Amino acid sequence: MSSPLVADATGASLADSFLGLHQAVSSGGWVDQALAGGAFAVEAAATVLDPFSALIANGLGWAMEHFEPLREMLDQLAGIPDRVIAHAETWNNMSRELLAMANDLDTSLSRDLPDWTGDAARSYQGLMVNNVDALGGLGVLAATMSSATQAAGNLVTFTRDLVRDLIADLVARVIVWAAEALAIVTIPVVAAQLASAVVKWAGRILGYTTALVESLKNLRQLLEG
Repeated sequence: MSSPLVADATGASLADSFLGLHQAVSSGGWVDQALAGGAFAVEAAATVLDPFSALIANGLGWAMEHFEPLREMLDQLAGIPDRVIAHAETWNNMSRELLAMANDLDTSLSRDLPDWTGDAARSYQGLMVNNVDALGGLGVLAATMSSATQAAGNLVTFTRDLVRDLIADLVARVIVWAAEALAIVTIPVVAAQLASAVVKWAGRILGYTTALVESLKNLRQLLEG
């Protein structure tokens, strides 16, 4: 009599079934095209490390009120990078432990009870093979969760850095405009020029933040599928 617990030797293992998901997560195919690869140019001023402080340092504190929507976008992308890294490492630790347990159990099966034969022995061996398969599958799944967590965190950080660089670029331009024009143009005219530029930059930033949200939705659907 066959046991419902005995695995089909010709079937794919649980680890193999999760391996495809792990590869799909690692490939980055879920990342929105606007952010994929990071192969786009950002006209950032590398010397402007803190765009908002740069305005104040250059005596342009009055311009800060026009940057409020951009500041808010940057703040919303802050995240908690250290916590994300810790979660990813926790999943990775779980994966290593589960895979080690699977390997230990598989090794024990090949050497324990060598003289035991019969239906009971075959049922036991089949049950243990299923356990090895389950542990291996859970190990791969935990590794997948580690990769997904780290990838999501990296994408958030990448997008935040991109937004920060765009703001820094705009601040640098404002400083140049002010330095060149304040001698002959009144502050309200410069402020109007700045407000118009902020609207344009906000549109660009919104495109990247929307791409981030869509990417994370794609990742969640991939994991839930």
